[in-house]
Amino acid sequence: MVKERSLIRNTAVVGAGTFLSRITGLIREILVSSMFGASWVTDVFFVAYTIPNLLRRLFAEGALSTSVIPVFSQYSEKSHEESQKFIYSIFTGLTMVVSVVCMIGMTFSPWIVEMVGVGFRSEPDKIQMAINMTRIMFPFLLIISWSALVMGILNTLHIFSWSAIAPVFFNAGTILTLLLLRAYAGPYSLAIGVLVGGVGQFVIQLYPFYKKGYVLRFFRKFWHDPGFREVIRLMLPVTLALAVGQLNTLVDRIIASTCQEGAVSALYYADRLLELPLGIFGIALSTAILPSLSQLVFKNNPQEWNNTFTQGIRLVLFIMIPVTSYLAIFRNEAIRLIYERGMFDAVATQMTAQSLLFYVPGLVFFSMNHVITKAFYSLKDTVTPVRISVIMVGINVILDLILVRYLGFSGLALATALVAVFNCIWLFFSLKRKHAFYEKDRTFYSWLVKIVILNLIFIGLCWGILPVVQNLQSTLSLLAFFGISLIIFSLIYVLLSQLMGLKEGKSIWSFMLRKLVGKG
Repeated sequence: MVKERSLIRNTAVVGAGTFLSRITGLIREILVSSMFGASWVTDVFFVAYTIPNLLRRLFAEGALSTSVIPVFSQYSEKSHEESQKFIYSIFTGLTMVVSVVCMIGMTFSPWIVEMVGVGFRSEPDKIQMAINMTRIMFPFLLIISWSALVMGILNTLHIFSWSAIAPVFFNAGTILTLLLLRAYAGPYSLAIGVLVGGVGQFVIQLYPFYKKGYVLRFFRKFWHDPGFREVIRLMLPVTLALAVGQLNTLVDRIIASTCQEGAVSALYYADRLLELPLGIFGIALSTAILPSLSQLVFKNNPQEWNNTFTQGIRLVLFIMIPVTSYLAIFRNEAIRLIYERGMFDAVATQMTAQSLLFYVPGLVFFSMNHVITKAFYSLKDTVTPVRISVIMVGINVILDLILVRYLGFSGLALATALVAVFNCIWLFFSLKRKHAFYEKDRTFYSWLVKIVILNLIFIGLCWGILPVVQNLQSTLSLLAFFGISLIIFSLIYVLLSQLMGLKEGKSIWSFMLRKLVGKG
């Protein structure tokens, strides 16, 4: 049985690593915002980064690692020799395909920039800088694809910590590059930093990978490996689903580039702040749960699969609802603390906070979507999420075009949040309708009533101290508030949840005691 305690432990490991990576990522963003502000330079960089980053999510951290885990879960039950041959095959095929994509991307960079940076077309300097940055960053795709392959193998072996902290080295590489090369390379240090960081993220994962007895080598007959063909079969629909999903980001960037100066950057900075809790809790949980669900499918154990999935959904709601409320209420103060310095002025803070306010209602549903989608993938159903994603892109475009007329660039953030809600509802109904493994949680609604009551108390507590927090001006006082309030509010929330009979609170409290004082 995959117990809730094990799921919480694995999520905590991934979440802790993700927390470190997000913190270093925020330091990187602080450095970038301080050096360049929310200006045309950052607008150009973010536009140039759009396609390489989109492809990263398709070939690397999205489709590849997700498709490798269910297949390697079967190989890990067999001999080490067969597992190693499977890794050879995936590494060879991946390198060939992604190398071709990189060469095509670098060749057609002018066309890519013209397509994404619609608002730059009348400004040749911006266009040329974006083209140059795009060409510099495309090889990053190959490096990060290798990193994702190693991550998928390690996660299948339930080694989560190294992959979780790997992005810390990406951020460290970017930061060091900015500090060392900005004086010589100017804005191009942003693009060079992406390459250097990618190398760091890949290399740091090789130690545990080699320690398990695995190596990366090219294999001439890679196509004959049945595991490779199975990964391709699973990967194609996942890639399409992610491609369709990333179109939302692409459309948002295109429309935002036609809005006021700084709109692209404001949306980007708000999204990055949103990804801090999303990565620490939502994505961490989905990362931890996929190997367990995949192994339970392989063992044909629907009861434990359903128990594990239900635990995952409840944990998402238990954690992400108060996080959403906290971030929405203290959004201005969070952005002032993290970003407002150097060239990032009060206007940039106001624009970013406005974007965050409209993004944040979707945070719970972003997290839910990650977990539900991983449930589909564990069942080797990679087609259903694609079909839903295609429809969601159409809805997103319609909402973008409507809401941007009334809310400006903030309407793009609201459209993204609303699409997350629609996507979550559709995924749930599809899972229930198509797969016998999933059974309805009959105690869910009574549990949800307790969660709502608990969070109303939590929101009241946050609103009660907001006037005091708004008067804090210094960075040190804001830092002290967030550090202390996160600890105290978390303890109050967990203790109240135990008083209300919510076992999630009890499990988290027991986990905390075991780790902190060796009890529980």
